[in-house]
Amino acid sequence: MKKIFLLAAAALLIGVTANAQDVYKQQGGEQNIEVQFAPLGGSPIGIDGIRYRKFTSATRAIRAEVFLGFQSSTDVMLAGADNDVELKMGESTFDITIAAGMENHWAGTDRLSPYWGYLVSLGFGNERMTEEGIINADEDVEKIVSMSQGSLTIGGAGVVGVDYYFADNIYVGTEIGFGIEFTTMFDENRESFSETPNDDGELEIIESSSPGGNEFGVGPYAVGTIRVGFLF
Repeated sequence: MKKIFLLAAAALLIGVTANAQDVYKQQGGEQNIEVQFAPLGGSPIGIDGIRYRKFTSATRAIRAEVFLGFQSSTDVMLAGADNDVELKMGESTFDITIAAGMENHWAGTDRLSPYWGYLVSLGFGNERMTEEGIINADEDVEKIVSMSQGSLTIGGAGVVGVDYYFADNIYVGTEIGFGIEFTTMFDENRESFSETPNDDGELEIIESSSPGGNEFGVGPYAVGTIRVGFLF
């Protein structure tokens, strides 16, 4: 009888240990870093952003994420009747977005953690375009034109997503949502040189600006993003 009791206790202990080891996801108190990839975007391996989460319990988490992007390109063209005038056209963009929100996780399974949540975001962007060339082929005088414009975006969204833990504390996931955005475009500033030199033989800088505007949008949020992260 004693042996049977010991065997039963050992089996129960092994079962409890096995069940504890089968729980791969958050239990509360963990922190989380993840990288978001956008395989359906213009670049198959482009990183869409980085997210941090803090699980205050097994079913709730606070989150913060940041996206930082910069692109620059320059094209060289030949102009003029004899293609003897070189024209350089450059374009650069800079974007930064910060978002924060809350997640509420359903029970799911030992590996699956579905959730719903909400977030607010704040973003700033700037675009600059330049043209640099020669006024005429016989004079070594450059003509430079530049245009720049910034923007400020405020948004909010509701999201639903799921995390699948394929190993202990390591998961892949995806998320979709629907939200609103309001964007204010700042004034467009333009600088250029005069076509002809002044009395001192120098080109004058001409500055001008045009008013920006506002944009309002409603639509999908974070569609086509794959998330990979780990708990610690």
